[in-house]
Amino acid sequence: MNREKLLVESYLTQSLTSYKKFMDIEKMPSYELILIEDESNQTNFNVIASHNYDVVSDKHTLKVSKDIVKGNQDYIIFHEFTHMYDVITYSAKDLRLYAANRGFTEYHAAQIELLKLLGVDSIDDKISFSLTQPIETFTGNTTVLEYVLECRNGTRQHISNENFADNIYPLNNVLGMIFNHLGRVSICQLYANDFELYRDELKNMECETAFLGNDFLEMTSLANGFLDETTVRILGELYIPFMFDLIEIHKIKF
Repeated sequence: MNREKLLVESYLTQSLTSYKKFMDIEKMPSYELILIEDESNQTNFNVIASHNYDVVSDKHTLKVSKDIVKGNQDYIIFHEFTHMYDVITYSAKDLRLYAANRGFTEYHAAQIELLKLLGVDSIDDKISFSLTQPIETFTGNTTVLEYVLECRNGTRQHISNENFADNIYPLNNVLGMIFNHLGRVSICQLYANDFELYRDELKNMECETAFLGNDFLEMTSLANGFLDETTVRILGELYIPFMFDLIEIHKIKF
């Protein structure tokens, strides 16, 4: 095993211990680590780390850049660990539930990601922050507000691409990014002491709704705070027919 992979494995072991303490949990799945070699686009969140789950084999895979050990990137790993946690909590070995929970897990992962960026020690901490508060991301220093809106604007750039809906894969990716935005906004609404000053800007989903349709609004109405098991189930029951309707309306290819 090369030195780079050993360093990444050591970092992930420490991060997983921190994650379990942060979430106040004991159980997390084992996973296969794959080191990302092609790092030509380091501005892409998914190039730093990504999680994959094979329902048939019940196997988790974590693809990680060797540069994950540099700088403040724990929040990215916490995002991916949350996908693992959501699988074993809600959808292990169940293809239908795994598909249905796609929106929820992206929402939840972004909540944990933003809390970690804010320097929170535990998910149970009572916190307060300003949306103008500086934070450090893997692309540099910014504010909470700028970070949330920059991520959302990246989603809109994908939607405006005329080839965006040519097949299911970009659609899945963009839907994940939209639920990421909803998750980040939920944390801002829960804890930002100046949220009302920026509510309209953060809650503006006109572009997304224009593409996704009014059924999307029914799902977003459930995206408030941390979701309990019942709400996760209801959201999942809405998500699958919503996806099939999108595929039919936009004639999306598989």
